[in-house]
Amino acid sequence: MPITRKSSAISKRWPNAMAFDLSDWIGRAAADRVFAWHCRGLSLRLVLRSTQGTCGLLLSDVPRPLEVEDLEQPDILIEGPQEAFDRVGQADPPPGSHSFGALLRHDTGLAISADPLPQAQALAALERLIELARPEAPYFEGHGFAHDATSVLGGRRVLRRAGGQEALIHWIETGEGPPVVFLHTAGADSRQYLHQLADTELQGKYRMMAFDLPWHGLSSGENGCETTADYRLTEAAYLEWVCAFISETAGEPVVLAGCSMGATMALTVTARHPELIRGCIALEAPMAAPGRRSDLLTDARIADSQHNPAYVRAMLGPACPQRQRDEACAIYAQARPGIYMGDLAYYSEEYDGARIAGLLRDSARPLALLTGSYDYSASPDNTRSLCRAVASETLWFAEMPGLGHFPMIEDPTGFRPHFMNALRYIERMQP
Repeated sequence: MPITRKSSAISKRWPNAMAFDLSDWIGRAAADRVFAWHCRGLSLRLVLRSTQGTCGLLLSDVPRPLEVEDLEQPDILIEGPQEAFDRVGQADPPPGSHSFGALLRHDTGLAISADPLPQAQALAALERLIELARPEAPYFEGHGFAHDATSVLGGRRVLRRAGGQEALIHWIETGEGPPVVFLHTAGADSRQYLHQLADTELQGKYRMMAFDLPWHGLSSGENGCETTADYRLTEAAYLEWVCAFISETAGEPVVLAGCSMGATMALTVTARHPELIRGCIALEAPMAAPGRRSDLLTDARIADSQHNPAYVRAMLGPACPQRQRDEACAIYAQARPGIYMGDLAYYSEEYDGARIAGLLRDSARPLALLTGSYDYSASPDNTRSLCRAVASETLWFAEMPGLGHFPMIEDPTGFRPHFMNALRYIERMQP
């Protein structure tokens, strides 16, 4: 394998860092069946260049190391000091070095050069490449709590918005007690909360429900329209669907829990309709989240069922079980075309925490905010900005070490203590 070696250097900035062999990394990728699957149909030269040497990989139906003469003509180039590559190879890399998407958005010392289209076409392979940099861990070791998914049942009913629009809404439900309603993220569906609903301890304390917005999961589109060509979610429509579900399906005030886009709406419902809310649990809630929409999410030259899951894989915690990482991304592989992009119109362009901060403070409802340390769409500091704006005595915030943007599905066991703390806080704050 062509690589020019120089004297080794161990990073002193990150105590856990080890000298990271780029040629071994390339070899692992070339032999990995998942990486090869994501490379099908490509013909792109990927080059890694550090202060210790250079090596490369042809992304193709049969990935292979590049010959020496091909190293000077990369389609995708990742370059920087050896210590920056060392951090990527850690079992617990610092936030920013944990995924290809994070490397693009953080100053880690690594520079990435590529045209946007081939980079997007190869995004699934590039995210898998970063996964392969870390020491291999068991695929899955079971849930660390009593778990019974067979008790989670589905339901359907026709709901109507205030403007008369209707849809056949699907939801999953289990348990008995005060109702908890979960709101899924942009482009996803209620399956993201299966493991919370399957938690037998929670089943004994709460009636838990998670529903699919129109055009998501097993819900129909609005008014018999099943095309998504012009889909664009608005705050007004989203607010009406959530209020309708709470009023007609839950039938009483709820603990409203949501993640990302769902967190922003959980906060919005709490701010504008506090009479429907016992408490709010907002996971990965930003003050604002600009820049998440990308035309590449709906570009016909890109396989969206590979690209879009990779777009979100970048925001997962690196130490989360691989099975759960794959499960989180599989939901995005099955979404209707254009839905993720349309949801981001609300989340990334319309939502603004500053507009509801005062209303949240005035609502006097208990607010529990949780954010993963590896999230860069709604980073912990972003959530802290929202907390400062709300400035409510009924607000509680905690950062979740090791978790990313989808904590409830990327690591249900690791997320569980944080969620339990949030529920206990909500109950403690009841009059």
